[in-house]
Amino acid sequence: MMTRKHFEWVADSVAPLVGSPIIIERMADELEAMNPRFNKEKFLRRAIEAWERSHDITIDDEIPY
Repeated sequence: MMTRKHFEWVADSVAPLVGSPIIIERMADELEAMNPRFNKEKFLRRAIEAWERSHDITIDDEIPY
């Protein structure tokens, strides 16, 4: 059985390695199916924040003239 410590490790260490936040959402669905007490919203918030920190995405929408 996975504990909160395991879920935190997945959010902090594994989630930043995936290709996109869509995959994190799919992971959360699977983890929720494994454990009915799993807090999906809390996991998603933590995992996506970790993913965003590791993928420094800056959008330059300025149009040069």
